Amino acid sequence: MSLTKCKECKKEVSASAKTCPHCGVKNPGVTAKQTLGGCLVLIVLALGFGVYMASGDDEQAKAAQNCSNTDTQCNFDQNLVDAITKCKPLIQQAAKYEYEWTDSLVDTIFSHGRIDSKNNQLTYIGDKVRFTNGFNAKVNMTYACTMDLKSKEIVGLKVTEGKL
Repeated sequence: MSLTKCKECKKEVSASAKTCPHCGVKNPGVTAKQTLGGCLVLIVLALGFGVYMASGDDEQAKAAQNCSNTDTQCNFDQNLVDAITKCKPLIQQAAKYEYEWTDSLVDTIFSHGRIDSKNNQLTYIGDKVRFTNGFNAKVNMTYACTMDLKSKEIVGLKVTEGKL
């Protein structure tokens, strides 16, 4: 157990003490210099991380602009956020009763896609939802949401019973 001087009353206290037993000040072993130093270290780390992340954005933006209309995976990845935000509410509205999403943090609601290069459309396909039927039983559902790649609008939705 190391001892230090209290920042308020200057009497010896434990370096790990939460309050000074003599004057009652909180964190008696932590000085203003140490607090300021810790804040500066956090700020430098945050700025460094921000610069690191910003440097990768240019490369990602260039890669995103270079998707051909026949490259399914590139277009799938580039438009995934739009597809999720626009299709998920439509899929939920298709439920007659209740619904339950079964996706997790590591997988998305869409497992794969199919591209139609002639019409410039991409169909996102998944099966991560369960609808409640009239008997209060959960039924696995498969859905296909078609997005126009130019307008970023949903042009079709199909929800059927079953698993992929």
